[in-house]
Amino acid sequence: MIGVISKSRQHPIVEEFFQLFKVPWEFYKHGQNYDIVIATDDTIALPSGKLVVIFSPETTTFDKNRTNTYLHTGGVILEHKNLQFPVYTNLATFQSENSFMKTKDRKESVGFVSLQQNQKILRIGYDLFDEIEFLLSRGQPVEYAQIPTVEIHISMLRDWILQSNISFVEIPPVPNGYSGIACLTHDVDFIDIRSHKFDRSVIGFALRALFPRFNGNSRSDITWPKILKNWKALLSLPGVYLGLFRDFWFDIDRYSGIEKGMGSTFFFIPFKNNSGDVTKNNPPRYRAARYDINKYKNVIKDLIKNGHEIGLHGIDAWHDHEKGQKELDVIRQITSDKETGVRMHWLYFHEDSPKTLEKTGFFYDSTLGYNNAVGFRAGTTQVFCLPGASNMLELPLTVMDTALFYRSRMGVSEAEALMMCKKLMNDIRTYGGVFTTNWHTRSLSPERNWDDFYIELLRILKAENVWFATAKQAVNWFKMRRSIRFDDINFSKNKMHIKLSSDNNSGLPSLVFRLHTPQNNSLRSEHSNSIKSFIDIPWAGKPEIEATLQ
Repeated sequence: MIGVISKSRQHPIVEEFFQLFKVPWEFYKHGQNYDIVIATDDTIALPSGKLVVIFSPETTTFDKNRTNTYLHTGGVILEHKNLQFPVYTNLATFQSENSFMKTKDRKESVGFVSLQQNQKILRIGYDLFDEIEFLLSRGQPVEYAQIPTVEIHISMLRDWILQSNISFVEIPPVPNGYSGIACLTHDVDFIDIRSHKFDRSVIGFALRALFPRFNGNSRSDITWPKILKNWKALLSLPGVYLGLFRDFWFDIDRYSGIEKGMGSTFFFIPFKNNSGDVTKNNPPRYRAARYDINKYKNVIKDLIKNGHEIGLHGIDAWHDHEKGQKELDVIRQITSDKETGVRMHWLYFHEDSPKTLEKTGFFYDSTLGYNNAVGFRAGTTQVFCLPGASNMLELPLTVMDTALFYRSRMGVSEAEALMMCKKLMNDIRTYGGVFTTNWHTRSLSPERNWDDFYIELLRILKAENVWFATAKQAVNWFKMRRSIRFDDINFSKNKMHIKLSSDNNSGLPSLVFRLHTPQNNSLRSEHSNSIKSFIDIPWAGKPEIEATLQ
């Protein structure tokens, strides 16, 4: 059991942190013995504990006459072993010879160890819970997008516990038998080109199809086969409008074939010719969709029949509860699904959006990601609860096609994009969590022609042994994990006994209880030097778990 001493204002974010680092913990109780104490508040005298970790940029009673130097905030990069990660809130450095964490540029000590009798004290110059709150609420800037900062904080804390020779139980964010979770999602901004006649979208398509230099794709992927495909599509356009030829933008059925058995999620826009509330955000007119969702009810029902999920691609739901309710009603009338998720069109969002979306009744949100980068906007690979919400969870968006390939955004080649995606997949393999893609329904078609890349991405994901889940399935799995409550844990000699309670959800992959046993710490990961000696116990939903420690 970990005892936590924090400021009262931090209590909600402490609770969320330990949903991500799923281990037994409680707020510190006087008179209770803890092997591990984490403190960000200096109002309590130095507590007893085998390991005490003090996080604070301010001078504490423990520091005594030690000199602290305050650094500017805003993304100072720190080094811990072979890890590098940013810190966004206040930061202090120390004069110490026993440093284990330093600033990257100036090599100043940010963390040091002090051994006092039978107690190990780690003094760290930032506030862990302020950092987590910043990451989950404000998110990371683009330059640090590919750093899973929250997971690094968790990984370091795990290492420090193990290096202190303390056994503990953790539920990792990985379903039993898999390396991670993959959620394939699609924003339905366009359904067909027939709905667009001589508008901005068609003119843009024609220019990019005729003249490769206008193409929004990356510089190195404009090949002659793709150019010829674009010209063919452009020449067929009059016949498409007359209904003589197949509409080459209608590729929803093609996705069903490519993703057969993978269970992807489609987010549909509820209203035609509605760009959003001009009094609130003044969106451009071309934000509006040109299709009428009611004309595609059979398409949607076929998607559901084939194992796909339907969500809302919201217009005003991010800022207006009443308008959001009307948008949600449109989707529910077609799907009859009471647990509907949302992703806002153009990723519109602000600090009050979680509360507004939860009030409207959305089961989850999947807006938090980047338009102009790929990676971990909130610094985490996991499904989490956004500050401002109580029950609605956030499925973070990891990779979006247009962010990769549009010249005005990252504008990378397909080879570069694939390397970036592989790096993000490796982070999922290392830390657990979800790899969420957003491949727009138009992106398989001319003039984007990002189909070969997407098929290769799916091939790599299959080889990674991920669990392909719809957005709702992934959220439900994390809900099951979050529901676990450690009622009692007992270590005696070479045995462990756990009593717990939970909200079990049948039909989902099982959880794993990971018993870390540092007495056997012979293996370390190449990524973070993290001790890998553990025993994994698949959970069958029973209220008690027993294991023999070898």
